[in-house]
Amino acid sequence: YKQGGAKKAIAPMQNFVRNNPNSVYTGNAYFWLAEFNLAIEPPNYNEAKKNYEIVAAKFPNSAKAPRSLYQLYSIAKDVNKNTQTANVYKNKLISTYPTSEEAGYFNKS
Repeated sequence: YKQGGAKKAIAPMQNFVRNNPNSVYTGNAYFWLAEFNLAIEPPNYNEAKKNYEIVAAKFPNSAKAPRSLYQLYSIAKDVNKNTQTANVYKNKLISTYPTSEEAGYFNKS
């Protein structure tokens, strides 16, 4: 990523996930894959959503899980203009990770 930006980081991260499905780092790899897909021009929201959903569903104990749900909420709300789906992610985030920094974002508003 540091050498070539998000675009060049996607393929190596996909290879890592494919070759290391049971690594302790796989959840983080999916998270960063999602982040890289948001960072490219134009952003690939569908790929980002897919990877955030994998983190939230398959790696619920990952430190990145609350952030993944927050990102899914943001994409649903701001990109897809789907308030109903956004609220599903928001409620899941607050109920599953009530003490997370991301849950705190909603308590402030």
